[in-house]
Amino acid sequence: MRCSECWLAASVLGLVVCVGAACALAQSPLPETRLRDEAVRLQEQALSTPLPAWLTQPQGAAADWSAELLQAGEGIQLSSALRSPPEPAVTPQGRELTVTILASRALGEAQLRDLFAQAAGRPDVRIVFRGVAPGESLGAFIREIHALLRQARRETDSDAVPRIDIDPHPFQTPLVEAAPTLIATDGAGKEIARVSGISRPDWLLEQVGQGRCGDLGVRGSTVAITEPDLIVELQRRLSGIDWNARREAALARYWEQATFAELPVADRPHERRLDLTLVAQADVTLPDGSTVIQAGEHVDPLEILPFRQRLFVFDATDPRQVAEVARRGAASRTEGRLPLYLATRLDRAAGWDGYRAVQAALHDPLYLLTPDVQHRFQIERVPAVVESRDGFLVVAEWPPED
Repeated sequence: MRCSECWLAASVLGLVVCVGAACALAQSPLPETRLRDEAVRLQEQALSTPLPAWLTQPQGAAADWSAELLQAGEGIQLSSALRSPPEPAVTPQGRELTVTILASRALGEAQLRDLFAQAAGRPDVRIVFRGVAPGESLGAFIREIHALLRQARRETDSDAVPRIDIDPHPFQTPLVEAAPTLIATDGAGKEIARVSGISRPDWLLEQVGQGRCGDLGVRGSTVAITEPDLIVELQRRLSGIDWNARREAALARYWEQATFAELPVADRPHERRLDLTLVAQADVTLPDGSTVIQAGEHVDPLEILPFRQRLFVFDATDPRQVAEVARRGAASRTEGRLPLYLATRLDRAAGWDGYRAVQAALHDPLYLLTPDVQHRFQIERVPAVVESRDGFLVVAEWPPED
């Protein structure tokens, strides 16, 4: 509900490029009533719009969302198709390989710390978890992993840290249910070999260096992976959220949190003029090199972009001001001046129903007065009207009638 008629800023910033459009605007008729009705319809539609596609089809969006949540975790990242694979290492045999260790917290703290120590400081090795525990927050998962990392660094007396990701994709094709599982891939991400039950990435690199490829089987003890697929878990959690209730709650909170301009009521009629004339600090040129405005030249935005509106600023909690502004606004439209209504306050308790009631009384869209508009037009008391007159912008205040 922020006013879209901040024409002054537009006229200053786009002074030259808008000359042709301004001339056309000056000669154009006032917007038809159907445009006003369309604006009201769009506002109503915003309150009842259907859920976006990322909620109804969250497969890809869940990964995006979880990636953003995990970016704040030091040393922990979320890998997926959204991020490029790590830089591969070069083995003594000259082959570029990367080893991905599929892990689970079911391995226990001691074995996880051992994995962290083996992968620390190695860009060719990364440790990957499939997800977090059911009902666990990503923040809680990150804190637990950080605690294990600190212990591992103290035990090895090293500042090197491993690359730790949350990425369900390596667990999917083929399905991996046992940890630890090591997967060696080349620089293009193609799998070369895998093995389960081995914690030492160098063992797998040695096997590949000797020409062994494919599934090398289970070579030690494994545990069942307890964490569910992160994307599946996020979809499950999203499906359990009552988005309609969330939306209604957010709409209800809007008026509780909205900031209003507390302006006093005018006790006497008062007018003041605002001179908008600007002095160009440098030449203003068009893309073809021609100079439109020379340095030092005085420019009046009202001459370039006529202000054909009337801004009515009022306290929407005062029935007297609402009635009088509605009457003056209707008369302004009859005179050929488009009325725009800016409320300094609205009834918080009445919420959206109160907002719609005031808008219905005005027969036009209603906006909130923003601090920048209040400062630009020097609004001090209400009700007030801002209009152009005799080459000036005039701000007129008047006491409301009882």
